[in-house]
Amino acid sequence: MGNRFAVTCKFPREQRQLSACLNPQQIQLVQDSWSIINNDLPKLGVIVFLRFFEKEPELKTLFPKIIQMNNENKLEWEIDKEMLQKHAVTVMEGLGAAVESLHDSDFLNSVLISIGQTHIKRHVKPSMLRRLWPALNHGLQKTLQENYTKEVADAWNKVFTYICVYMKHGMEHPEIDFDSDGNTVLR
Repeated sequence: MGNRFAVTCKFPREQRQLSACLNPQQIQLVQDSWSIINNDLPKLGVIVFLRFFEKEPELKTLFPKIIQMNNENKLEWEIDKEMLQKHAVTVMEGLGAAVESLHDSDFLNSVLISIGQTHIKRHVKPSMLRRLWPALNHGLQKTLQENYTKEVADAWNKVFTYICVYMKHGMEHPEIDFDSDGNTVLR
C-alpha cells in the first residue's frame, strides 16, 4: 500500500499552497483518518519508530537518548521504552498539528520550516526525511486497518511529501525566520 515515495510537490517558492499537491477530498481523507487514530498516539508512534529502527538501523545514532550504546560504542537493540514513547508522542503530536493545519498552508509552511531548522541541529540530513515514510505508512496501516484504503494511503503520502519538502527547505535555509504575522524574514 504505497511504500514508494512519490514526490508530487514542487520547490516551496513555486508551490506555496498545499492545494497544489492535495485536493480538498484528500485533505478530508487525511483529517478523517487522523481523527480515528488521534486518541492513541503512543501506539501509532511506537509502531512507527520501532519499524523505522528495524528498517533504518544506521539512523539509530540520531537517537542517543532512546537507543543505548554498548562499551564498544556500537548500537544495542536495547531501547529506552519510556524515552521512545515520549519522542514518538512528540512526533505524532507534531504530525497532528500539521494535519489540523492543512487548510492554512502559510501557517503550516512556517511550522514545517521551523521544524526542519531544529532537525538540522540534531544532525538530520534532508535526504533522511523521506526514509521515515515506509515506517509511517506501516504504522498508519496497522492502526487504521480497513480504514487505510489506497486513497487514504495516497493522500497521506502526499501530505508526508509536502511535510518533507518544507522541512527540507528549513534545513537548507536556517536564516529564515517568521514575524508575528507569519511573514518570512531573514535572521
